[in-house]
Amino acid sequence: MDALRNPYTPGAGTPPPALTGRDPELEQFALLLGRLEIGRPEQSLLITGLRGVGKTVLLDAFEGIAIERGWFASSTEITSETRLAKVIATMTREALLDLRRMERVRDKARRALSILKAFTITTGVGVDIRLELDLEEGTADSGDLGRDLGDLLVEVGSIAQEAERGVLFLLDEVQFLERAEFEALIAGMHRSTRRQLPITVVGAGLPSLPKLAGEAKSYAERLFTFPTIGALSDPAARLALVEPADEEDVRFTEDALDQILRHSGRYPYFLQQYGKHAWLTGTDSVIDVGAVRRAHELVLSVLDTDFFHVRFERATPAEQRYLAAVAVLGDGPQRSGDVTRQLGYTSTTETGPIRDGLIKKGLIYSPRHGLVDFTVPLFANFMRRQHPLAELAPEL
Repeated sequence: MDALRNPYTPGAGTPPPALTGRDPELEQFALLLGRLEIGRPEQSLLITGLRGVGKTVLLDAFEGIAIERGWFASSTEITSETRLAKVIATMTREALLDLRRMERVRDKARRALSILKAFTITTGVGVDIRLELDLEEGTADSGDLGRDLGDLLVEVGSIAQEAERGVLFLLDEVQFLERAEFEALIAGMHRSTRRQLPITVVGAGLPSLPKLAGEAKSYAERLFTFPTIGALSDPAARLALVEPADEEDVRFTEDALDQILRHSGRYPYFLQQYGKHAWLTGTDSVIDVGAVRRAHELVLSVLDTDFFHVRFERATPAEQRYLAAVAVLGDGPQRSGDVTRQLGYTSTTETGPIRDGLIKKGLIYSPRHGLVDFTVPLFANFMRRQHPLAELAPEL
C-alpha cells in the first residue's frame, strides 16, 4: 500500500492519528482548568505510567486544551541535568511576556519581570530577561527555593487572574527532579493553591512518581492526583488501529487485529509500530494475518534496535546482568532477593547499589517494597531474546 498515506506515527511523543482510551484523564484535566477558572481549588495531575504508554502525548493534548481555553501554556522535559529553578524561571518569563501584551496588567507584569530578574540572580540560573529593569527586592529572592517558587507562582497567578487568563506549566519526566527540587516545587504549588489562583503545574513520569512525591512532601497527595495510564483496553486498542485505516479506505481483518493486540500488549507505541509496518506489508487495501506475520519480524527488529537496545546500552555491565536476571525470572514484578540469587549473591545489600543505579536511570522501578520491574513494556522478552543472563559474563 502507499507508504505516503500511511497514517501510523510511532515516535517519541508523536501524536497518534487517533487518541483513544484516555477520555477519563482528558475529562479530569478539563475539570481542573474549569475549577481554577472560577476560583475553586482542585488537585493538579501527575500522570504516571511505563514507557510507551502515551504520557507525553497526553501532556501535549492537555496543552492544546488549555490554549483553546485561552490559557498560556508552556511545556518542557526534565532530565538528570535539569535545574528546576531555571525551568520555572524560563516558563515564568514566557508567561509574563505573554500577559504583558494585555493593557490592563502591563505594569504588573513588568513589575513581576523585575521580581523574576531578582530570582534569577539569587538562584544563579542565568535566564536572560532582555529588558532594562530595576530589581524588585523582597519577593522570590530569599534563597529558599520552595518559598521563592511559591512567590513566583503567586505573582504570575495573580496577574493571570486579573487578566482573566490562566497559566499552565507542563513538566515531563518529573521523576528526574532531585528530591530537594521536587520538595520545592510541591511547596511552591501549595502556596498558589491556597490562594485559589488560575495557575497550575501538571506533570508526567514513571510509576515511581507517587512515592517520590510522598517522600518529598507528606501533603503531596492533597495537591496532586496520580492517574496511572497503561495498556489500552481491547476496544480502545482496536479503534486506535481501525479509525485511521478507515479514513484511508483500508480494512483490517479481525484475525489481523487479534494478532496485533496480542503481539503489542495493547501498548500505544507498539500499536503504532505494528500499524505502520502492517500497512506496508498489506495488499489491496486489506491488512490480513499474513501482513501482520510479515510485519512482526520487522517490528521486532525496529524495537530491538531503536527502542530496547538504546536503553540496554545506558546500563553498565553489572547493571545489564541485573536486567538479565530480572528477565530470566519471568514477566512482571520480581523479588529483589530472587534477582540477587540469580546473580550469585547472598544478600540484597550486595546488589542494592546496582538496583539503585538502574532506578535512577529510569530502567527499572519498585512497584512495592522488595519488588522490581522494568519501566519499559515487553523489555523482559527483549532481554531473554537478545541478552540472556548466561551470555553476559560477570565482572571479574
